[in-house]
Amino acid sequence: MNNINITISSDKLKASVTINANSNTFPSESEIYNYIYKAGITTGIDKTVIEKITTEKHSVDNIVFAEGKPPVKGDEAKLIWYVDLNTSLKPTITDQGKVDFKHLKQCEPVEKDQELVSKLPPTKGIPGTTVTGNTVYSTGDDVELPAGKNTMKSEDGLTLYATIDGFAFWKSNDVHIDNVYHIKGDVDFSTGNVKFDGTVLIDGDVRSGFRVEAGDSIYIGGTVEAADVYSRNGDVIIQLGVVGKGKAKILANGSLRCGFIQDASIGVRKNVIIERYTINSIISSGAKVMLNQNEGLIRGGKVFADQGIEALVIGSEKNIKTEIGISGTDLNESDPERWNIKKEKDILISKHSSLKKRMEFLTLLEQRLPTLSPEKKVEILKTSRQIVDVKNQIDELEKKEQALIHRNDDTNYTRAIIIKDRLFRSVTISIGHHQRYIDKSYQGVRVYENEDKIKIGELPVTERGVLCH
Repeated sequence: MNNINITISSDKLKASVTINANSNTFPSESEIYNYIYKAGITTGIDKTVIEKITTEKHSVDNIVFAEGKPPVKGDEAKLIWYVDLNTSLKPTITDQGKVDFKHLKQCEPVEKDQELVSKLPPTKGIPGTTVTGNTVYSTGDDVELPAGKNTMKSEDGLTLYATIDGFAFWKSNDVHIDNVYHIKGDVDFSTGNVKFDGTVLIDGDVRSGFRVEAGDSIYIGGTVEAADVYSRNGDVIIQLGVVGKGKAKILANGSLRCGFIQDASIGVRKNVIIERYTINSIISSGAKVMLNQNEGLIRGGKVFADQGIEALVIGSEKNIKTEIGISGTDLNESDPERWNIKKEKDILISKHSSLKKRMEFLTLLEQRLPTLSPEKKVEILKTSRQIVDVKNQIDELEKKEQALIHRNDDTNYTRAIIIKDRLFRSVTISIGHHQRYIDKSYQGVRVYENEDKIKIGELPVTERGVLCH
């Protein structure tokens, strides 16, 4: 009989019947059920609908006679972040309700093999049944791990790792890692403070009140105003100079090279090379301070170096108070041992935080999945032990750090101070534990310590600079 048509919806949760016949040729109830069973429909049949159709014997069009049980959709997949990538460059609100434009989020420093983000997989939800008797699920929406440049997924596809040391940032809806941070302009309210574990390139200036901190070298194309610049393991190169207004501070575990320094505090482990002059600044170098070009001037402030000082002119005709010397670096912040401890401690603190977040993820994963794989169970135990171990390492480093703070460095140095042009009066020179006040001017001299005294000797004419007039 060709006047019966059974239709099943695409999701197989509904079935309908169409019958074109008059009362004389209308199919019986058993004939209709035969068509229903041949179509594979076994579940959710409403017998009252079939009874009504066969009783009335009228043609029907797409009358629903069977409905399955729809599934309840599962929970959607969820990303668990170990790094903060809220990089919208929006100002934060402080506890006092003030808007803070300096601490804008730009990037997040990460280390090689560090976990960036994990995914809790979606759940199947509550199962349903089709009109054909099959069980169906509506799994929660899935999300992809945002794997970008220099990242790698774990074998199970649930965790994203960094493959290099660098900083993490958003680009095209993915997480990317890079090891050079380039600011194409000034460090100001548009960027906020900069903190990055790699190399930082700044095309413009570092404006007053801001801070730049990098794990490697910092290159600044303009000037540094009343700001802080700190390189934990590299050099600081400032194309123009520092106009510190008495508030700038430059710290580097490598060398510093810049055009000029005015009203600033400097502490570096290696050389300080100044192309023009330093005025009213405090400078401490673990190697040499050198001003051998242009003005080559040290005027006002305090300049100390472990291995020697070279300049064309020190002091001034107006007898401005100037102190120079050779001694152990006295700035705790520029102590390389303390910096190494701080760097190691910062790494461990970050690792401790990541391990705790990893444990939170594993705990949530255990709650979400019916059974946890043996590998994940082992990882829970391992992560728990690592959290305790890393915390103990942090405590030990803090003890070492405190010991270094209170350590006195009494090391004596016997290097020389070279003044190629003019050493003015009213300059105080210290070498080791000895000090000498300069009561008259000299031209082209070498200042050094000998037999527990500070002595001044003439430089050979060939080593002198252009004499002042």
